[in-house]
Amino acid sequence: MSNPNFNLISVSAPVGSIIAFAGKIAKYSNSDSNTNEPFTTQPIEAFGWMVCDGSALIASEYPELYATLGDLYGTSGSGNSITFNLPDLRGQFLRGIGEDSASTENRTTAPNGQANGVGSTQTDALQTHVHTYNEPAGAGPGNSGAAFAAIKPDVPTSTPTNESSQPTVKVSQLETRPTNVFVNYLIKYTYKLPGGFTGPNLQSES
Repeated sequence: MSNPNFNLISVSAPVGSIIAFAGKIAKYSNSDSNTNEPFTTQPIEAFGWMVCDGSALIASEYPELYATLGDLYGTSGSGNSITFNLPDLRGQFLRGIGEDSASTENRTTAPNGQANGVGSTQTDALQTHVHTYNEPAGAGPGNSGAAFAAIKPDVPTSTPTNESSQPTVKVSQLETRPTNVFVNYLIKYTYKLPGGFTGPNLQSES
């Protein structure tokens, strides 16, 4: 039977919506999908979504998405041969638009966009910070006191057994990052499922 929940989000989500998809993504093919495989491995375009991989699309073939994205992520050509690009979110984190200065720092403005607008990108950085520490003060000279004879301290003849090892620190030469999980970012490109597609066929639970 068809999945009513999937059909609902296909209709209700506005074109240009982006979701995180945890399933496998199959490459688009004109041949029928393997019905023995889970529906998540079927070509995702059949559900009205595309992978956000920066691909160039012909504007006349995707008018709904072009009306939403325009030239935010790149465009070329003119007339009936205009192409536009999907956002390329591979290896990227998403961030909500903010008006504060920190959100626009080191940003690369999208074509015909604004530094704090949709489509702009931002390079990685470490926030300026301060570490405090206690510096021991040296002892001052004394005014008076008893003199003690020099005593030779005992010299250990074996390696101490209470050595402590340095903690293991994970480092990267390429990026500063939090713990993360890989997903596919998808973008909604149409309100109509292509070719009269009504959703995946799922076996009824017994």
